[in-house]
Amino acid sequence: MGDQTGRVLITCAPPNPNGDLHLGHLSGPFLGADVLRRNLAARGAEVSYVSYTDDHSCYVPRRAAELGRTPHETACHFTERIAQTLALADMSPDYYAHPHREPRHDELVRDQFLRLRDVGAVEERTLPTPYCPQCDRFVYEAYLRGRCRFCGLACDGTYCEDCAFPQDPEGVRYGRCVTCGGEPTLRESRRWVVPLSRYADRLTALYEGSAWSRRVLDYCEKLLASGLPDTPVSRVDGYGIPVPVSGWEGHILDTWFSGIFGYMAATAGYTTALGRPDQWRATWSDPGTALVHFIGFDCSFSHAVLWPALLIALDQPVLPRHVVSNEFYYLEGEKFSTSRGHAIWGADFLREVPADAARFHLCLTSPEVAKTDFRRAEFDHTRREVLSGKLDGWAGAVVESLAESGDRLVPAVAAADLPADLRSAADRLVDQMASALDPASFSLRRAAEAVVATVEQASADIRAARSGASDNPDRRARLAAHVELLAALACVAAPLLPTWAARMRLLLGVGDATPAAAPPWPVRGSRLVPGGRRVDNRYHTVFGPS
Repeated sequence: MGDQTGRVLITCAPPNPNGDLHLGHLSGPFLGADVLRRNLAARGAEVSYVSYTDDHSCYVPRRAAELGRTPHETACHFTERIAQTLALADMSPDYYAHPHREPRHDELVRDQFLRLRDVGAVEERTLPTPYCPQCDRFVYEAYLRGRCRFCGLACDGTYCEDCAFPQDPEGVRYGRCVTCGGEPTLRESRRWVVPLSRYADRLTALYEGSAWSRRVLDYCEKLLASGLPDTPVSRVDGYGIPVPVSGWEGHILDTWFSGIFGYMAATAGYTTALGRPDQWRATWSDPGTALVHFIGFDCSFSHAVLWPALLIALDQPVLPRHVVSNEFYYLEGEKFSTSRGHAIWGADFLREVPADAARFHLCLTSPEVAKTDFRRAEFDHTRREVLSGKLDGWAGAVVESLAESGDRLVPAVAAADLPADLRSAADRLVDQMASALDPASFSLRRAAEAVVATVEQASADIRAARSGASDNPDRRARLAAHVELLAALACVAAPLLPTWAARMRLLLGVGDATPAAAPPWPVRGSRLVPGGRRVDNRYHTVFGPS
């Protein structure tokens, strides 16, 4: 993002409100988007983070049937649960839209579809579509299960979770109707289609030289090489946003089509809530807006191919600047599975452990480029040894050392006279965090690992800093350097550890210390905590007993 100034709009792939969030969900786009938002705010960017629930998803009525509820009741219930879990995890977006409650979502989707029709970007086609004779209905996505036509792995009816290739319109191989178990046949149906091949050149130009996640770019290049498909964006169904064209009663717009307009509607909701109802249009019409998508890799087709093509067709100047993807997060070596009870629900976990501890461990084990694993024993080690033991131990020792003098004053030592090894540690930490949390090179794991390395060095060194007489010049200089390193950590690690960092900044008197406030970004050669400042000596852990 260069000097980190300018307008940045961050989005997170919208969850289906057919269940609560487990740790696998939290480890991916939700955590990444929140961390980037906090980091860019500290770097001076005008940054907003919006998302919404996919209320119109076909997974909602399927879940509703299982629960004996209406789809709207189901969406409302789980939207509330998801919002509560995100709040417990300290990962709430700036604005989290609920389409069923906010008419602007459906209105904007209909308006943009009609614009696309008017410019010829969508066309009517008759396509072979899976149809279940027993259920007497066309079956898509949540209602169709089989094998991916490309990689052969188990797959629902629209996009493969593993290779992300689209299955529509013909559907999966060896498909079965999820409702009755019967084998579907192919039957002709009218659908609106986006002929993506006409946008191949513009998409190629978008991908060339971009700093998107490498696997997403590889995926896009494979699609281009094989030929971009004609992509259906409507379906015969009774649940969803109706196609706003006469003669298309009983047809709805696919949420995989409408999602980019959901982000626009969420942006409009946010600026309206701020008292600036028209500002969202400026955000989406300003070529300087940096649009950053956080997705699971299985959402690559929509965010990296279909939606950019729709924006190009509408002559929208804002296209994705960055697409940051992640892989699956496993639980004790196996996929999270709600049907088998193999899951740790976020809300349950976060009522048991501090949010900062959960966030930090998820950063350390983030599935950025390969599948990774949550193991409870490893989490307990992170919380006990790294956070409660070394981080708390170091911070507590620094505060105690200041209190021993009786006046709690930071030793008056010039920045140039601080010990070189600790000054270098602070500079290295700031540089590593700036690189790890830049969207072009974004890595939660590298950021967390930089924090761990700094804490290990500092916790080992603090013993030496506390030896000797309290008025010894070397001891005073070393203690002042530890205070400065601790302050730097409380600023640059705030996106990962917001509650701990806010408490530490409050204790040291650094910036606005509320958790939601953006901390100051350390400047090489300057002091965050100048000599002579009185420091609060009441250090309290947020991680619990070690």
